[in-house]
Amino acid sequence: MSIKVMSAVWDIEGIDSSECLVLIALADHADDLGRCYPSIARLAKRTKLSGRGIQKVISRLIEKGFVTVTPCAGQGGANLYTVTATPEPRSPLNDVHPRTGFTTPLNHVRKTPEPHSPKPSGTVIEPSTTAREAQPAVVVAARDSRREEVLSLMGCSAAGITPEGRFTGTTNDQVEIAKWDGLGLSRSEQDGVIRDMLAKQRSKSPGFMPNRWSWFTAGMNELARAKTARPAAGTPSAPAETPEQRRARRRKMIGG
Repeated sequence: MSIKVMSAVWDIEGIDSSECLVLIALADHADDLGRCYPSIARLAKRTKLSGRGIQKVISRLIEKGFVTVTPCAGQGGANLYTVTATPEPRSPLNDVHPRTGFTTPLNHVRKTPEPHSPKPSGTVIEPSTTAREAQPAVVVAARDSRREEVLSLMGCSAAGITPEGRFTGTTNDQVEIAKWDGLGLSRSEQDGVIRDMLAKQRSKSPGFMPNRWSWFTAGMNELARAKTARPAAGTPSAPAETPEQRRARRRKMIGG
């Protein structure tokens, strides 16, 4: 529990009672930097709200800038929440994406490293960068843009929250996008698969939402196989059989 964060939460204006309650519950688990990774079930138990209610409140807090969520970055792969009692005006250089609430690549622009003194023997040195930070900003920006496109096709908010209040579009889900690209499918072809698969399933179960984006990968593989089986454009096809050739083939088959 962070007394510092807890005290700051009490001074926040522009939030309703349920939002204040969730912020207090997060602060109760947070360190002095406002970071914590409680489960939705634990937050629901502390606040006496439903799990779906917790997720809807967190979505609003993300939009208002008081909470950011980094998927799978907490202990055991849990979502990492960061409470910000005094959010700064949003700009391309802020720590948080202006719509999704997730970390943006522009936040990882490299600065000239400052001189540092050698660490005493036995000191554990934490890694200075993550795998995400090590990637070029353009690559990460393109991936985030594609994530938002897929979320839109699914009918989810830009924060990756489904109408039922679940999180989707996590790091594991985004791995599937690379697989689809690796199959040689264009983005328009991928979009068509997503639309068709959702439409087919939702005709049976309205409001259907896949738990993982790997659900789409089977359809992507099927389209890729169909493309491979089709002759390439401009490839001459076998000439049609003439009536004489057909009669000769039949005589041969019956021994005539």
